[in-house]
Amino acid sequence: MLSRLRAGSVALTCAAMLAAGPTVSSATATPTPATQAAAAPSLSVPATHTNPATTAPSSLASVSAMPGQSGQQVGVPVAPGLQPTRVTGSIALTGQPTGGTIRVSAQGRTLLEVPAMGIIALDAPVTADDLTDRQLVLALEYLPAVRDVCAAAQSTATLSGITVETQGTETAPTTVAEFLAPSVPAILIPVPAEPATDVSAAILAATAAMAHRYPDTVLNLVSEQDMNAQPAALPAGSRIITIAATDGTPSTKLGTQGGRPELTITGAGEDLRTSARALADTKSALADATTVTGMTSTVPAAAGPEQALTDLGSQSIRLAGYGSHETYLGVDQSQFGGPVSDLSLQLRGTHTAVPTGGQAALSVFWNDYLLSSQTLDGDSFDITADVPAGHIQSRNGLRIRLTALPAGGDCTGPAGLLPMELTVDTTGSKLTAQRGHSLKPGFERFPQVLGTTFPIAFDAGATAQQNTINAATLAFSLQRGNAALLDVRLTTPAALLDSSDSGLLVGATPATAEKAGAPLRLAGFRAVSSKDIEYGVGTSAPYGALQAFEQGGRNLLLLGGWAPDTSGAASGQATPGVLQASLVGYVQQQPGGWSSLSRNLLVTQTTGKPVLLETNAITPQAEVTDGFRPLAFWLAAAVVALILAAGTGVLLRRRHRRAARAFADAREQASSEEPAAEEAAGDTTRGR
Repeated sequence: MLSRLRAGSVALTCAAMLAAGPTVSSATATPTPATQAAAAPSLSVPATHTNPATTAPSSLASVSAMPGQSGQQVGVPVAPGLQPTRVTGSIALTGQPTGGTIRVSAQGRTLLEVPAMGIIALDAPVTADDLTDRQLVLALEYLPAVRDVCAAAQSTATLSGITVETQGTETAPTTVAEFLAPSVPAILIPVPAEPATDVSAAILAATAAMAHRYPDTVLNLVSEQDMNAQPAALPAGSRIITIAATDGTPSTKLGTQGGRPELTITGAGEDLRTSARALADTKSALADATTVTGMTSTVPAAAGPEQALTDLGSQSIRLAGYGSHETYLGVDQSQFGGPVSDLSLQLRGTHTAVPTGGQAALSVFWNDYLLSSQTLDGDSFDITADVPAGHIQSRNGLRIRLTALPAGGDCTGPAGLLPMELTVDTTGSKLTAQRGHSLKPGFERFPQVLGTTFPIAFDAGATAQQNTINAATLAFSLQRGNAALLDVRLTTPAALLDSSDSGLLVGATPATAEKAGAPLRLAGFRAVSSKDIEYGVGTSAPYGALQAFEQGGRNLLLLGGWAPDTSGAASGQATPGVLQASLVGYVQQQPGGWSSLSRNLLVTQTTGKPVLLETNAITPQAEVTDGFRPLAFWLAAAVVALILAAGTGVLLRRRHRRAARAFADAREQASSEEPAAEEAAGDTTRGR
């Protein structure tokens, strides 16, 4: 699915540029003009491309449409010099189809029009005339059936698995601006065997920049020693980005490697990192030379807690017709600049008059939870509703549904000539958030807890190359789900743990995991059985673990591994470093990316796929219980002191009661002896 428009832009400065060119923007639902290549030399790529791998991956290029919606668009890039010949894909209907027609078109030309039922195969010839600025933009429509009785449409059509066959010879870009095309299917970044700190920092910044600019692209991070066969395996239109540390002014230079366009960024220190981060800026169209110097950028401020629907990516919302019609808007917590604990919605707009004898209602759903529903009258509506905290996820969906019936319920007769229409004021309608957490600690708190700052620390549990590849891949996955560009910075484990920032620690050692207070210490453990999973890790089996937890009021991600000794590699077992890489690859390969993760622990052994767990399913580790021993000692001492104090109090109370009883007995005895003494004295007096 094409990305939403990203809020804000990044300021870009190029110290050396020849002339201003048209602005290049990231791929969105509405394609933007591409920079045209002029007199570009040919690349040595195959003349004919029929391998589906040469087109956008099916897990990324998809689009959904509901009955009655206007054409929902998805774009598949076609590299300059190549001509599309055929497009294929699959359309699946979910929910309760009520008939109708599925239509797929490009540039207004119908490629497919069939009845809406089951699984539909898309296989149609296409030409260069069907392209829009080097993209094959497909529009999917779900036309509802014409019925004599209004029926609710509860079905959705999804087009996925899109591939485009091409032929011809790919032409190379001639400027840095052309290198940063409107859309790119894949990006390859080589990582040196022993990267310097500033090179690793720049690679992290470059991966975040590319994920922000091309959220639908595929990222490949490989070691430099494995680069030979990599370029030829890339799909047409792919790009290679190489980062190297050199003295002098930062430079960005265009070239080729293995027949693929390559951009080499050189420099040192912070300048090298900011040059790599500048790749995210759509103003890079100004870089219309093969070499530019001084590319730099600034990260925009975080979004505020109040966002209009236009800020959230919905430029217009219009619902029309009788029966049931609805629209959908995705809403992520990161679009509010941070985690959210409460949300309130204000939805306003106008509608046509409800005909005499007719009925119309507007319903608003949040993650399939009914927020509000009201009968329409007059010509406008204004709905205010609060979203319950228990229904706020990291990624959410807002659905607006119009349900209308004409007098008599006949949707096709004369009443159908004057259908109900409703328009939402997307500028005046807004969502207002309150800062806080609606989710318990775990993977689902990311990326929104990062805001715009993402510190990453490398520990000694893996090599610098492994840490760079793992951290960059995770940063790419997290950036995909974050609305704003993340300012990725490289720091040390001590600095990260001493700060108050949420962040990522890769290659963690057992000592660092213990200092961080990770729920799972990097040592042997066993999982207990639960109703849905039973997973055991023996003391002789290495494992890798990615965990998300809260520590000191901030949230941390920790990637590490453990092995009982150093004999694992010799015996053929995977090392902790290899297992950490397998976890990172697993996250990258999930159809939903980072959003597919749940709970707070992802763990893998030498065999089997990674498993998501809750850390409370782990039996207490010795490292955890040992950490509580000093506390347990002081607790025991406190209990003993309390017992002694209580015992002393009991003894004192008993002693006090004995003394009080003796005193009372003495007084009673004294009071009984006084009358006897007085009587004896009286007798003596009478005797006299």
